[in-house]
Amino acid sequence: MHKDLKKYDHGTLVAAMTSADFYPHKPAEIIHKQTHISDVFLAGDRVYKVKKPVNLGFLDFSTLEKRYRFCCEEVRLNQRLTSDIYLGVEKITWDRNGYGLNTTGETVDYAVKMRRLPDEHTLEYLLVSNRVTESFINRLIHTLADFYNASALKKKERDQFGSFDAIGQKCRDNFNRLPDFSDTGTNKKKIELIKTATRMFLDRHKELFNRRIENNHICDTHGDLKTEHIYNDQGVQILDCIEFNHTFRYQDTASDLAFLSMDMDFLGYRPAALFLLSRYVKITSDADLMQVIDFYKCFRAMVQVKVYHLQIEAMPSHDDAKKAEHVHEMEQYLDLAYQYALKMAFPVIWVTCGMIAAGKSTVAEKLAALFSIPWIRSDELRKTLFEELPDKSGKTGFEKGMYSPEATSLVYGKMLVTAQAALEKGSSVILDATCSKQKERQDILQLARDTSANIIFVECRCPDREIKSRLKNREHQSTVSDARLEHFAAIRKSMDPFDHLSADVHMPVRTDQPLDSIIETILTGEHELLARQTAQKSG
Repeated sequence: MHKDLKKYDHGTLVAAMTSADFYPHKPAEIIHKQTHISDVFLAGDRVYKVKKPVNLGFLDFSTLEKRYRFCCEEVRLNQRLTSDIYLGVEKITWDRNGYGLNTTGETVDYAVKMRRLPDEHTLEYLLVSNRVTESFINRLIHTLADFYNASALKKKERDQFGSFDAIGQKCRDNFNRLPDFSDTGTNKKKIELIKTATRMFLDRHKELFNRRIENNHICDTHGDLKTEHIYNDQGVQILDCIEFNHTFRYQDTASDLAFLSMDMDFLGYRPAALFLLSRYVKITSDADLMQVIDFYKCFRAMVQVKVYHLQIEAMPSHDDAKKAEHVHEMEQYLDLAYQYALKMAFPVIWVTCGMIAAGKSTVAEKLAALFSIPWIRSDELRKTLFEELPDKSGKTGFEKGMYSPEATSLVYGKMLVTAQAALEKGSSVILDATCSKQKERQDILQLARDTSANIIFVECRCPDREIKSRLKNREHQSTVSDARLEHFAAIRKSMDPFDHLSADVHMPVRTDQPLDSIIETILTGEHELLARQTAQKSG
């Protein structure tokens, strides 16, 4: 070893690697980026990634041998989801002329060598620039589904890493590494609710976690599935999986997908995230995924809180501006975790209600697909309950036959019983009904109280002229709903106002706009309503 080698340290290496002279191909520009565990150098059409000599407990890069081993692991593991990106591991050497790549000097470190991909090809950039296509989402979903199918763990490992006890311990370990937020009372209260919601979900769903094991959903996953790691470049390319600790990769596929979904939520693209998840569920028939997704999204958001906390602690004391920026982002992730906790703490009764032909069923169907929850439709229940009646042609008079007050009471009773069965299993539900009478709404509110569920009445509002136009179009169609133009005036007159519902449970929505806009409005507004209701239960 050269006599001057004792002068080597990671700081001087980083300084050397920011110079174009360090690289044999002499790139025109070097861009240095870093995380709490790595330094990354964008050098022309190549990328070199060096691991910091740190031991954080959950990872250990403290020796040259360990950094070499994990560089090799990084290349091997990431070649599973990429093509011609990870090019190998390069020696970093030292001699009297300084540092170099693969020179004749002593080996002092190692770098992962990669082909550089354009930033504008990332999923993050595609989202921000509104260039994500349905075709790319489908290819991404199929890529992930095939990957998970090929990487399912053996039974012993599934039991070890996917068990109820193992997941509970991961949550506790994550909470133990969090900052105490002692200077911010609001954040401390959010942490407490998140912890409580996590415990409640785990306690209620032990059988669900066991079913995830039995159905082979515990795999050797990516582990760090974020929008900045997914590229549309000569096909789907997914980079930067976790190589330093296999216990972070050996997990439920739902946890892996939750990271991606959470990241999309963080960037402000929640409808797109729900679309991706719903398509994944459709092609894989993994119906249970949506029952655990908010739990895992909450966990993943809290992991990000922990990561930012570690980065803040490692920052120089004089870097106040950067530290303030990181604190702000850490608190954004905390708020996101809080939103997920509000949803998983208690099941939700969604009620799409309002005038006939106002779009209730269209909205309900979309929400049911996005959340993968039961859609309980009064029109279908009515036809089932009164299957033998002859007057099912749509010509029934107002409040006659199976639309009499007595018949309607039976329909709503059956709807509530069906909903209660789902709620008692911890599942949210969607009730799709006109709910024209105050008593019908009060009965649903009572169900929410009896089952400790949160509740949102989505009142679909639409101008009368648009409703009449839709009803006119129904005249020559066969629909589940028998409501027609001839019923409009009577139903409008009989409709009790919704002003008895508090703002904590009532969400009026205009439905004479594109469905995607309607859903975005609902998803944007749900957090505030659920926060109020959960606070009342917790207080």
